Amino acid sequence: MSIQIARRAALAALMLVSLASCGFIANKGRIKIATLNGKPVTRDDFDKVLREMSPKTRPLIRTKGDVRSALQNYLDKCVRNKNAEDLLAANKIHVPREMAEAVLRMNEPELFFKISNPEDYRMTEQDLVYMKQEREYRIDEMLKDLEAEQGVLYRIDRAVTESLIAITDQEYANEFEVRRAELKHPERIAFTGVLIPGDTPEARSAGAAVARKLQAHTAPQDTAKEFGAMNAQVIEAELANDPTKRKFAPFWEQAAGAQVGTVLGPVFIQGWTEATQDAQGKVTQRPYPNGMLVFLVTGRTDETPKTLEESKPELQRNILYGKVMDQLRAENGAQIIEENLPDPGMYDTPQ
Repeated sequence: MSIQIARRAALAALMLVSLASCGFIANKGRIKIATLNGKPVTRDDFDKVLREMSPKTRPLIRTKGDVRSALQNYLDKCVRNKNAEDLLAANKIHVPREMAEAVLRMNEPELFFKISNPEDYRMTEQDLVYMKQEREYRIDEMLKDLEAEQGVLYRIDRAVTESLIAITDQEYANEFEVRRAELKHPERIAFTGVLIPGDTPEARSAGAAVARKLQAHTAPQDTAKEFGAMNAQVIEAELANDPTKRKFAPFWEQAAGAQVGTVLGPVFIQGWTEATQDAQGKVTQRPYPNGMLVFLVTGRTDETPKTLEESKPELQRNILYGKVMDQLRAENGAQIIEENLPDPGMYDTPQ
């Protein structure tokens, strides 16, 4: 009997060794799906990362490609943060916390709402403390994100100034083909307008009256004189329809596609400046008052596609960003094990 028991035990041990040698792991959560800084990233590790994400940042996973993309984004975030930590320690980069707060305030203004009468919302002092703690935590997270981005940009600038990374003509051509549809010279509008300072009912009413004057072919200069008591002034400028310059967005909501001779407005503008140059060539920015602008379109240039040569400055930044990220992945040993990626159903994300 003891011989039979021994044989069974030996057979069971042999089966376990055979299964292990075939790559079978009873607990599939322990399967390694990536490596980072010499350490394994398991399915359970990544599942925990996803579960701890906020609903706003948690990726939607439906396909194996979604799994890979989410895992790559996680690894990239880790290597970007590590790069930023090293550069911060060396005093190579700095992002003021005030900037992080300003960006968060722009993206999520609801976090900064002041509640004058919390009792009206059945909120306790502890609720207010929690809201403040959450806001401070989110500012800290935004600061890390901005530092990580600045760290990559520092590496890119260094690569350019020290010629550390080369870009071939073929790489430029490949990137140009991918982004050709978005590489354009933007639409431009030249205009002469009348600005009525302020956003009061009186200013809005005066803006409507200015529009009627310009539509009746009264010159903007003469119209501004008629509204001199309201400090009206004439603005002559030419603007490009650049969506990244958000302060001009209200202007372009009306001006996009407008033809020469069209009168538009009033539109409320804020944060605009005028560039002036003195005799020595020094350029300074003079702020315009916030207010209601009515303008006559005096010229326009349609949007036109850029050539490969014209696009190279934009293409360079994108290509270098990808190359720097490849460097950071290599430096940190960030690598995905494709054959071990799980089915999407493993992850508890909204489907």
